Amino acid sequence: MRSKNAELREVVAIFCSDLHLSLKPPIWRSAEPNWLSAQARPLEEVRDLQEKYECPVICAGDVFDRSRKIADGWNAPAELINFAIDQLPDMYAIPGQHDLPNHQYEDIHRSAYWTLVEAGKIKNILPGDITIADDANKNKGLVVSGFPPGYKIKPPQQCHDIVDGWIDIAVIHDYIWIPGYSYPKAPDENKVSKNLSLLEGYDIAVYGDNHKGFYTNRFPSKDPHYPRIFNCGTLMRRKSDEIDYKPQVGLLMSDGSVTPYYLDISQDKYIPKAEEQVKAMLDMGEFFDELEKLGKTALDFVEAMKEFLHRGKTSTEAKQIILDAMESKKH
Repeated sequence: MRSKNAELREVVAIFCSDLHLSLKPPIWRSAEPNWLSAQARPLEEVRDLQEKYECPVICAGDVFDRSRKIADGWNAPAELINFAIDQLPDMYAIPGQHDLPNHQYEDIHRSAYWTLVEAGKIKNILPGDITIADDANKNKGLVVSGFPPGYKIKPPQQCHDIVDGWIDIAVIHDYIWIPGYSYPKAPDENKVSKNLSLLEGYDIAVYGDNHKGFYTNRFPSKDPHYPRIFNCGTLMRRKSDEIDYKPQVGLLMSDGSVTPYYLDISQDKYIPKAEEQVKAMLDMGEFFDELEKLGKTALDFVEAMKEFLHRGKTSTEAKQIILDAMESKKH
């Protein structure tokens, strides 16, 4: 925020991303008695924060998760869309790649994401354009520029006239990382330090896509030319390698800083990692369908699975569970 006359700090917006709403649970979370209820818990927490602070929620993409049968979640089933309309907070948002048909923004009107726009649940932030978050009088100083997948980041002066005291926010869905918060061998060009020049002029850049949330409070050395960067991370833990991860939202303060707010995960239920691997192995409809077409016997199934396990990266514990199960079936 460019004004030097900041008074008491207050929460003026809430940042989130990568909700990945789905009708069925990911394998690791299949211990949940009701997956929709499990997803409702963090959404209720965000709604409570929004009511408490009377401020807008700004989402940096991937409202829906990919389907197991298709590449993306843009055509989510009606039951899931109805759940989203009922449970999501009203929010500003950009779509992520999973929200777009074939990752194409020009087809957004075909998507479940757009159904939420038509229902008034989402205010879509136009690509490279601006939206002024004016949900409450105190928030008329938030200027939001959106950059969904495939759109190059433009400097704020190309989007609007700079107004002293307003917080310029870039909302971006693209993979960005810092050491310790990435997948192995993440592309060097996606490193934060390689992207700072694109973000010059913004007060805060809010990112979605990287599920490992992090916050850089000015980079480097609180240089005023570069923005703070808040990578939201996933709103819900979905995989066993996230067991130690703390899902978060970002509370944007009136001085332009962000305070991470960690969500309650005490009620999360999940299965052991070995069982997750087993379920993933057994979710192999095409593999077994092909064997059946060839008229293979039960013994062939066992030998084929042994060969598959031998070539795969399944843990020793998971392999043993599968092999024991197959041996018992064979006898």
